[in-house]
Amino acid sequence: MSKHIPNIITIIRIALLPLVFFFYLTDFVPYSQYIAIAIFLIAAGTDFLDGMIARKYNLVSNVGKLLDPIADKMLYYSGLFLIIVTNILPIWACVLIYMINLCRDFAIDCLRMIAATKGSVLAANVFGKIKTIIAFIATPWVLLQGCIPTNWDGFMAFAIIGYVLMAAQTFFCLLSGIIYLVQNRKVLSDTKVSA
Repeated sequence: MSKHIPNIITIIRIALLPLVFFFYLTDFVPYSQYIAIAIFLIAAGTDFLDGMIARKYNLVSNVGKLLDPIADKMLYYSGLFLIIVTNILPIWACVLIYMINLCRDFAIDCLRMIAATKGSVLAANVFGKIKTIIAFIATPWVLLQGCIPTNWDGFMAFAIIGYVLMAAQTFFCLLSGIIYLVQNRKVLSDTKVSA
């Protein structure tokens, strides 16, 4: 049972997503949006917890290498979806961020699938991990921006920090994707196309 603990924690991260949606979009529960953000942060924390346990106790598995980034993407895209539907950021910025992340993730997932057919599992690079860390800071920050009153004196500074964090996440998204594809280009060059 112990060898499955990291993967169980990853599954818990996925299971928390409906609660994030429920509380953030609910208006009949007191402080529901703050509860949603707290749950999001707990879910994000499980990403670091499962990785730490897996490495410390040598419980890294191929299933975990595949499941962990999927859970990360589900959490991030859920937060981004909430940002879009609640109009916290301009729609053009949301579409740009969404498309860059989606294209990057699609390209990397295709590369991973090709590698999997050859019996190889491609782990995330350090820039991808930086992207994830920034995303798990930027997303709840911007979601919190949607909860605070716009007439608060510090609102503009708070909003600017949110923009900077989202821009940094998008930058590292692009950077990590390019580096990942370049580092693993051999997977594509070795692909044999059947007639």
